Amino acid sequence: MPLKAIARYVRDVVLPRERLRLAFPHAHIAPSLAFSGDVARTSLGDGVTLSGPAVVSVTNGGGLTGATLSIGDRTYVGEFNNIRCAGARIEIGSDCLISQFVTLVGSNHGTERGTPIARQPWSGDGVVIGDDVWLGAGVTVLPGARIGSGVVVAANSVVRGAIEPGTIVGGTPARVLGSR
Repeated sequence: MPLKAIARYVRDVVLPRERLRLAFPHAHIAPSLAFSGDVARTSLGDGVTLSGPAVVSVTNGGGLTGATLSIGDRTYVGEFNNIRCAGARIEIGSDCLISQFVTLVGSNHGTERGTPIARQPWSGDGVVIGDDVWLGAGVTVLPGARIGSGVVVAANSVVRGAIEPGTIVGGTPARVLGSR
């Protein structure tokens, strides 16, 4: 690997992850976690586990400047996840299980006709996940989702909008399947 590529990797991946570890010594952060963004806009509760490889990005983008990430006590975030604030707030409660291959996205590109997607302004309603939530493998949570406490989301579901506390949902888009 060329020396410049190694230097970029250390600057962009290793140093931000180590700053995160120093700021939250009570959290378990995998050596293969790719963290980008502002540690000061990040809050990790006691006993949080961020497994890796995974990507956590607490950055602004598309004209949005409100990127924040908050993860409550004892929440487990599995491998191969993609958490992108993208200028919006993502809030995950305590005692949650976020399985592998889950994507949480805080904002989206606009889709107006006549302007290329890459130049569209972004809109960001963020994501809020209550306490004691289980997101199954492969779940995608879209901007504006509000997942109540005690919810179970079946594998490979897509969540948008509000999910009432204590429900079990699944599908694309996720629909109520039962309750806990």
